[in-house]
Amino acid sequence: MTIKIRLRQHCMERRQALSQQQKEAFSQRIQHHLTHFLDSLFSQQSLNILCYQSLPSEVSTKNIFHQKPQHIYYAPITHHRGDMDWQSVEPKTIWRTGHFQINEPTGGQLWRANTRPTILICPLVGFDLHGNRIGMGKGCFDRWLANHQQHIQHILGLAFSCQECSHIPIETHDIPLHNVITEKGYISCQNT
Repeated sequence: MTIKIRLRQHCMERRQALSQQQKEAFSQRIQHHLTHFLDSLFSQQSLNILCYQSLPSEVSTKNIFHQKPQHIYYAPITHHRGDMDWQSVEPKTIWRTGHFQINEPTGGQLWRANTRPTILICPLVGFDLHGNRIGMGKGCFDRWLANHQQHIQHILGLAFSCQECSHIPIETHDIPLHNVITEKGYISCQNT
């Protein structure tokens, strides 16, 4: 078993150990910190916010979509090989279950680079203070970022503080996060 696989398993166990009440309370704090962080960093700018639809074990993202009306929100659509596109989300968006059993939007506009500053909010299983992350192991976000990193102004991870690792081994294709936001606040990663 590789180090990354062991770390992924360990982080998932720590996340699973949180009660539902803790996950809900921590998710609310994280969403509050995210709003404050984006307001302080980008002031009144209109942004494209690319955000994943959370699984029950993850930091909840359900209230992130539509927080601020000046932003355009997008959620990923994952194709059978793990390639992704991002489709806009509106209050009336209809969601369907996608290839990885994650809700995906239907009928929205596809995200296009260079229309306005873009923030990417990444899911993660584990992170370290250098911005390295462990995902679910499918590589969807890593592959997408490899082709679009130049169009993303900021890469954020959302996590519970129990998901922090002392060190995550990296591979050449890994792209670090700029910040991680936990229930304790936001962390400026040491790669920037």
